[in-house]
Amino acid sequence: MYEQLTEILALINDIVQATIVIFGAAVLLYNLPHSFHDRVTRAFNSLLFFVVIVYFTELLVTRAVVPLSTEMWIRLEWIGIAMVPAALFHLADALSVTTGDISPLRRLFVRVWYILGVIFFSVALFSDFLVNELIPVKHAPHLSAGPIFPLFAIYYWSISVISIYLVWRARERCVTRTTRKRMGVILATSLAAPLAVFPYLTISNDPNLEISIAFWLVIILGNLLVSVMFAFMTYYIAYFGAKSPDRVVRVRLFKFMARVPLTATIVLLVYIAVARADTLLGLPVGTALALAIVGTIIFVEWALHALKRPLERFFQLTDEPEVRRIQQLSERVLTTRDMRQFLESILAASCEVLRTPTAFIAAFTPDGPRLEAMIGPLHDDAETWSGGEWHKLARTAVDTNGEPGTLERSDGFILWRDYWIKPLYKEQDGLLVGILGIKARSEKPDLNENEETAFEQLVDQAESALEDRQLQQEVFAAVEGLLPQVTALQIRRSAATFGGTPALTASFDSDSALTRNPEFNNMVWDALSHYWGGPKLTESPLLHLQVVQDAADEHGNNPTKALRQILVRAVEQQRPEGERSMTTAEWILYNILELKFIQGQKVRDVARRLAMSESDLYRKQRVAIENVSRTISMMEDAAVSSHVPTEFVEQIPENSGDS
Repeated sequence: MYEQLTEILALINDIVQATIVIFGAAVLLYNLPHSFHDRVTRAFNSLLFFVVIVYFTELLVTRAVVPLSTEMWIRLEWIGIAMVPAALFHLADALSVTTGDISPLRRLFVRVWYILGVIFFSVALFSDFLVNELIPVKHAPHLSAGPIFPLFAIYYWSISVISIYLVWRARERCVTRTTRKRMGVILATSLAAPLAVFPYLTISNDPNLEISIAFWLVIILGNLLVSVMFAFMTYYIAYFGAKSPDRVVRVRLFKFMARVPLTATIVLLVYIAVARADTLLGLPVGTALALAIVGTIIFVEWALHALKRPLERFFQLTDEPEVRRIQQLSERVLTTRDMRQFLESILAASCEVLRTPTAFIAAFTPDGPRLEAMIGPLHDDAETWSGGEWHKLARTAVDTNGEPGTLERSDGFILWRDYWIKPLYKEQDGLLVGILGIKARSEKPDLNENEETAFEQLVDQAESALEDRQLQQEVFAAVEGLLPQVTALQIRRSAATFGGTPALTASFDSDSALTRNPEFNNMVWDALSHYWGGPKLTESPLLHLQVVQDAADEHGNNPTKALRQILVRAVEQQRPEGERSMTTAEWILYNILELKFIQGQKVRDVARRLAMSESDLYRKQRVAIENVSRTISMMEDAAVSSHVPTEFVEQIPENSGDS
């Protein structure tokens, strides 16, 4: 009985460790895109990576059947054990920088601790000075302590304590209640990594050591506590380096966790349960496993889909009224395809009512007529209206008095070629929004009473659809123009979360006379236009910016290369989160900057790729240049106001631009 209970507890511990590995690996993948731009996320990824290595190798060690391979995996485990203190110190330094506590000496020590961790790992891997012989305890094999293990323990816990102290100092520097709460949770959970991976069993060199039930209970509870602590740390660090509002970050994180690691964990539990059975419903284990895993994946995905709304309300992911209204709008918006399908239904009904083979609807737009939908064979002249013909038709539709030069009217129709044209008007102000054309079945309209009643109802629906579509396009145009300003506001909001007064006043109280120059936007535009070389870059007044001078040290004192790097950083800060799109509104500004200036493509090619006119591209390009200028101004303000310019400049694109 004792032996069976021990086996069960060992299995439960393996399951908990496997769950930590699954969720840890998933978080690493989730944070990977952000880690290139944000130092806090990058440091947390390093810490999590080393912790995952420790837990993963622990799982492999308990499954190894050859002592030699067991020892090899235990020694490889020291990659994580030796590097965790350095990664924790790295994270503490990154958190300190977000609150304005910048220290070049502390950053130097980050590199020193990483180097020292590599040395300890190398000693553990290639010698017996740190750890030596294998102690093959069942379910918990480990290496005995070597002569310098006490030295490693001092290094391990000293750096861990210093790191936690730095996080505490960062919390004390936070001003708002939200930032103090977040930093406080991170402070409390910072103990998770050092407590989780320290090799406690190495202290015991007893080859006859027996693992008791109490020991297993402590280990399991400890691993569960560590998993909860890492969950909270992951949740609060996810807000660092995110341009999106907190609610968007929260929704994305929860959805990813539910669909990836949670599903994988449930599948793992089903696999273990089925694999331990001799047969299931009379089926071989292999067949039962395949059916159980496939069924579990299908059921979990269905459950997440079916319970999406209740779960969002339970976790308060989308509880803001504004968000709910936007969601309702997105679900009910009339897309171009929806509009075409609806209009085609109206035309099909019109053809059926009037017993005619062809009908079409065209909308009035600022760029001229646009054919929205058609039924049946449409004459080429009707499809590619010439300017004069269309002008005469449009003038007749607008002019209801039958002035000279207009087309003939009859019973509410305009007689145009071999079509009966019905003008479509707005209900509110009576403005013309389009026309509905019917293939004429006679020289003059000859509708009977029933046909006229049904056709008028169809015309009302067509008018309503075109009017609603026009209103939606006006809303979309307003939103598209608002997006850059909203994005800039979100960037400033996130930067101010931990940056406080300097971040809020950066672009309004500049210490740089150059950034206050009214021609600053033109300077930025000139430098971008000669990004790949030219006098507007090599002789740019922007070369005198402090941020450029600081960056020149990293490029062999070459200010031109430094300016090019600053321009790239500023452009990258305009990049939205998520997968890149060439047509969506939020990506338009970044795409213009990246394609036209960084890649150097021609205006015509860029406009074609972005599906817009050249005139529209130039209008949006001005907005994009203003955003880049504002970003460079913020970088310059930070460089001037800080007394350690190089360090601060490096942090700006990581902690302000990507927030």
